[in-house]
Amino acid sequence: MSVLSRRSALPEEQRGRTREAILAATRDLLADGRAFAELSVGEISIGAGVSRPTFYAYFQDKRDLVLSLGSELEADVRAVAGPWLRDEDDDLRATLDAVLHSFRTHGATLGAIVEAATYDPEVATFWRDFHEWFLVNAAERARRADPALAAADAEALAYSLVWMTERCLTEHLSAQRVEEEPLLNAIERLWRSAIPAAGAPLNRARVVRPPSA
Repeated sequence: MSVLSRRSALPEEQRGRTREAILAATRDLLADGRAFAELSVGEISIGAGVSRPTFYAYFQDKRDLVLSLGSELEADVRAVAGPWLRDEDDDLRATLDAVLHSFRTHGATLGAIVEAATYDPEVATFWRDFHEWFLVNAAERARRADPALAAADAEALAYSLVWMTERCLTEHLSAQRVEEEPLLNAIERLWRSAIPAAGAPLNRARVVRPPSA
């Protein structure tokens, strides 16, 4: 019987425990300061208490593993940011607090994804797609707040805000430079300057460009 056949014969609960043990072992190794590129399947398997063949019964390779970890991060952040982006909740500060908490909770995964995205095209695509969901939803929220806002302007606004927020929070967690409260205050002000709170006046100021020569 092959490894895959044995896995399919296992109870669902046991399969879930084995998969989670592999993910948890990877998180632990990363939390110890190891670079994802340095981790071997052997180390991860030993940490999880499984054999190498068992590892490959659950994950095709290390890329598949880090993408699975990334999907957990993605689901968590979408869950906490979604209500504000969909206009179901206007408490932006609580949303930013929750996003930072998710980033911190998944800090080892976040670092591994950012690292692997620099050399693995599939992980880089995942990371861009991770941001794309927020870009689309932030642009839609911006246009609901200001129906006169052109689609291209809303998209550029969302692109700037989403990538700025992710980079600030990621850098804050990896090498803190400023205090957390002022950082979140600054990020909130930047978002509110573009997408005001419900009932607040719109700021339709536009950059005045010099005439072309």
